[in-house]
Amino acid sequence: MTTPPSPTLTPFLKVGIIQTSLDPAAAWAAVPKMSPCEEERAITEIRGFFAAFHQEQPPPDIIVLPELSVPTGYEATLRRMAGKMQSIVIAGLDYRVGGKPGEVHNEALLIVPKRWRNRKMGAKATTRRIGKTYAAPEEDKKLKSISCEFKRDPSVWLFDGDEIGAFGVMVCYDFLDLERIAMYRGKVQHLFILALNKDATSFRHVAEAVARMVFCNVIICNCGHFGGSLAVSPYRLSERRTIYQHAGPGLATAQIIELPVERLGLHQKGGDPLKDGIKEFKSLPPGYQFSVALLEKLARLV
Repeated sequence: MTTPPSPTLTPFLKVGIIQTSLDPAAAWAAVPKMSPCEEERAITEIRGFFAAFHQEQPPPDIIVLPELSVPTGYEATLRRMAGKMQSIVIAGLDYRVGGKPGEVHNEALLIVPKRWRNRKMGAKATTRRIGKTYAAPEEDKKLKSISCEFKRDPSVWLFDGDEIGAFGVMVCYDFLDLERIAMYRGKVQHLFILALNKDATSFRHVAEAVARMVFCNVIICNCGHFGGSLAVSPYRLSERRTIYQHAGPGLATAQIIELPVERLGLHQKGGDPLKDGIKEFKSLPPGYQFSVALLEKLARLV
């Protein structure tokens, strides 16, 4: 981003979560491209939810869409929609053809509009591509069955969001990469995961654990065909930790939520804020403020 860092974090981050209802079985039956029927449905749903978000003032700071949810030919339109909304958009793009025959990329787009949060960000919109590193076994098997090869992207992205805090973006299966998760510890206020995942329950458990271990807000935007989009924060009171959760398959839906930023950032620095006389957040995890060099010891039982 082009603006200098702000010394003060905003109280809350406003996030619009769009869960489209794309059917994976129908979308990529024989080629690594969304079928015309699913593409038309995706565009209709995206337009409708963006129109609904236009009624919200101020608009969401960030809008997220699931993995593989945006047709490849819709990228320019999505950029214009982000500019009109004045919201950052993080969206999963349909498979992109690589440099070699049969090679495909699975990427997320991060679009920063010219104006965001009532200030100019640049002369034109900026787009970043966040590639997926690890294909899920089922995804890899499916691509090979249609003579395609998944192209890995080993990059780990960390974005400076100025007053909204720092954040990371991951695509689905990469969320289970422990090395990647450890790289984010102590560096972010938010983690965004774009998913197309059948096992939403397992991802929910991982999100709750990562929110505590990395100590940040965790937002999962899953496809509506499977459901399970959610947002969790490491609050001390269990009833406050799940900020948003949508259960049930086959549903297209959208929701605007608010995530803590300022007070979370204060706690990350050891401030330990109170709410109604009670500690607002859980204790920081081991190794967050300082780390001890661990020694591996191997021994026989006898």
